[in-house]
Amino acid sequence: MKKAVLVFLSVFFTAGILFAQSEVSALPDESDTVDLSTKIIVPENQHTTDKTAKVKIEYIPMFDEVRIYYTCMYVTYDAGEAMNSVLACLEDFTKENRYYHYKYMERDKVRYYKDDRGVSWAQYISHVKFSR
Repeated sequence: MKKAVLVFLSVFFTAGILFAQSEVSALPDESDTVDLSTKIIVPENQHTTDKTAKVKIEYIPMFDEVRIYYTCMYVTYDAGEAMNSVLACLEDFTKENRYYHYKYMERDKVRYYKDDRGVSWAQYISHVKFSR
């Protein structure tokens, strides 16, 4: 009985090794380059009323993912305005790039930090996946 199990396992692993080798040959060559780069987009209409606010979009077209950043001074930060600006920029991005729907990949985050001059900033971050 033990010999039969040993023979079965050895045939199973041998078949697995042969299958894995045939799949490795099916991998793309180095000449087939895929664009995995991240595109940085600054929207023309940022939908902000705050003078210090800036919106920046990091777009990965291969995965249809976007990270959108709303950055403004800590003193003038308003969570409602940040969320509304991000939503409006996402709607514009959806129309421009012919997407139909998006879903949030994780909860929105707020990050507070100081720059090298000691000025306090607030950054609202949203991570979204689009679908066509």
